[in-house]
Amino acid sequence: MQLFTPGARAVPHDLLTMLGLPATAIAAHDTISAGLSASVLREIADAVELDEAALCRMAGIDRNTYSRRINSHEKRFSPEQSARVYTLARVISAARQLFDNDSVRMARWINKPAKGLGGKKPAELLSTPAGAEAVLMLIGRLEHGVIS
Repeated sequence: MQLFTPGARAVPHDLLTMLGLPATAIAAHDTISAGLSASVLREIADAVELDEAALCRMAGIDRNTYSRRINSHEKRFSPEQSARVYTLARVISAARQLFDNDSVRMARWINKPAKGLGGKKPAELLSTPAGAEAVLMLIGRLEHGVIS
């Protein structure tokens, strides 16, 4: 049990907040257009039970491209790559919330075939906007007790 301490800030459980990424669409658009820092993939990996290579696969970003971005002077993803990484962060954040911020359960679920996704693993669908939307919709249905 954690005691309340006046003036102490609550630890954010939402992954987007932890990463300093905006949750609103317009702010996200601006951040994505400017290009996300390539280090955000490492930050996601540190926050959840998934490695950088798995996150690259889920976002549809080649490992060599990721390495080049990390080692480049600018260290930023292109807007297209940033959009995929941002979407990945949104899905992982929603999945973590579904499992009460239990990253181990979330990682197991994301890598397990889901009946509501036609037997595909959520991780297999995250590299496209339509696939990520299907995963987010499934998470929403599960949150509301709609089994599919």
